Amino acid sequence: MTTSRRSLRSRFSTWWWEISYRVGPNLWVTPLLMSIGSVLLFAFSVWVDRQFDLMSSWFPSALINDSSSDAAILVTALLGAVATALALVFSTSILTFSLASTQLGPRLIRRFMKDPITQITLGAFLGTVIFNVLTLSAIRSAPGSRLPTFSVFLVEVLSLCCFGLLVFYVHRVASTIQAPTVVAAVVADLGKVLAERSASMRVLLGEHDVEKVSAAVGQSRESGAPIAAIRTGYVELVDVERLLEAADLADAVIVLNRRPGQFTQQGQILAWVSPSSAEGRLQQVVAQAVEIGRYRTLRQDLEFAIAQVVEIALRALSPAINDTYTALTCVDWLGAAMVQVGTNPERTGGISSADGTLRLVIPPLKFDRVLKTAFDLIRQSAAHNVAVLIRILDAISAMAPEVRPHHLAPLRKHADLVVETARAGSFVSGDLEDIEQRYRLTMTCLDLASETAETAQTALTAQETAS
Repeated sequence: MTTSRRSLRSRFSTWWWEISYRVGPNLWVTPLLMSIGSVLLFAFSVWVDRQFDLMSSWFPSALINDSSSDAAILVTALLGAVATALALVFSTSILTFSLASTQLGPRLIRRFMKDPITQITLGAFLGTVIFNVLTLSAIRSAPGSRLPTFSVFLVEVLSLCCFGLLVFYVHRVASTIQAPTVVAAVVADLGKVLAERSASMRVLLGEHDVEKVSAAVGQSRESGAPIAAIRTGYVELVDVERLLEAADLADAVIVLNRRPGQFTQQGQILAWVSPSSAEGRLQQVVAQAVEIGRYRTLRQDLEFAIAQVVEIALRALSPAINDTYTALTCVDWLGAAMVQVGTNPERTGGISSADGTLRLVIPPLKFDRVLKTAFDLIRQSAAHNVAVLIRILDAISAMAPEVRPHHLAPLRKHADLVVETARAGSFVSGDLEDIEQRYRLTMTCLDLASETAETAQTALTAQETAS
């Protein structure tokens, strides 16, 4: 058993990793924290009012009046205005979620829920309402009572800031609800997930020997012990470092049967452990490190980002909406996303410990699988839409010189499927000829990319032979 691997994750980072996952997209954490902050701010303002007797002389008389009754009227008016605006923000948010669910797809609601502007706006209005209520309760009309001048001044400042934030919030909602903006943002998130995965693999030691990984998977399934899933749902997250550390300490190999984004049922085999004697030590670790829930998430599930864009395209192509231009936009961005996926090196799924011993295998997500997710459903739904079929061929042509050479075969296959779909449809001769012409251009691009890759490989081989 090896114990000389890199420094393990600290307890605090493990705790923070769990909290950041379990909280997830929500509309209550930020407003709750800002509400608590408003209570603390009120306590500070009361302390300032008690410590400084001449506080009223620090502010212009136009802003602060010495009359307690006038101050109470002002705070009451601002409280009513901010509370009304808070109701408006809540209703606007609900309307945004409803429109997003209808026009874009229900799986995108979580995206709008985690929008920081929405969370901060709700928190700012809720916190200001709480601060105004506390300040109003602190105003005394009895003779000799001191007016909480600083608190009243903060009421004015916070209320004005909230109304300014409301204008920005409305602008934000109007911008983010548009389909092109949503699609571009989802593809940008895909890029972030790819960058995060590449960064993690620079820290971890990936196993590139396909035969070694295949042998480990076969041995685990033949002589290893199965670990069943404890609940039903989607694999949302896999704590790779925890699994790798546990397998390293137990001198065992963990082979997961599901990757992030795949569905599993309670009692189904979630992982294999080899040797089988390590099952008792690793069963609880696997249950804790592999998070299973109701939703697919973007944190480790690349395919889910593609599926979100596809869902927008499918709704745009439905007879109820019939928005071809949105579908074309989705195809363009899907092509850009596939370039990001196709230029990244494919993983074998194996991860080794510091001494090079294979310890963990996660089923890898292959390029051809992602390509099918991106274009199959759109091609099938657009079987009678010339513009969308041509745009898919354009996307394949744009991908050809960018992706890795071994990805050209699945691109060629999908181009063949597009033209086969067109030939089986009921197009007029002119439309079918346009698709056939674009198909020939796509094949030319794929052939050129293949020849370029072969030339580069030949030159590299000659250089290695000469050296």
